[in-house]
Amino acid sequence: MNAEYTIILLRLAGLICVGLVVANFVAAPRLGYAGSLARAEKLVRQIFYVHCGYIVMLISGLAILCLGWPHLFLEGGMSKVVSGFFTVFWASRVVVQLTYYDSEYRRRERFWDIFFLMVFFTLALVFGAAFLFER
Repeated sequence: MNAEYTIILLRLAGLICVGLVVANFVAAPRLGYAGSLARAEKLVRQIFYVHCGYIVMLISGLAILCLGWPHLFLEGGMSKVVSGFFTVFWASRVVVQLTYYDSEYRRRERFWDIFFLMVFFTLALVFGAAFLFER
């Protein structure tokens, strides 16, 4: 695989990240965050929403980098560290989904379970390719 092909894959990863940002806003009402969190202490609600906001900002920033400056993952002093970090980040997300999330809910929502597993696995592969083929 050459750098040009990896740049195309990184841009695809950027589009996938844009989709994940949108999915975060769709998930909130679908999963009933507000109703579930209404029973929690105020600080727990605040922490939850702050964490969600920071995750959305992180994924948005990653999307911007992948779409606008994919070469940053392939060249320069920090490229190996950054692409390696995101490889581990997305691969660990696959592990979390397979081992931690409620198996009954995953069975009930099998399409979405498999869809998101493929999304996170694809992102791990793309950043893994950037890590391996860094110039």
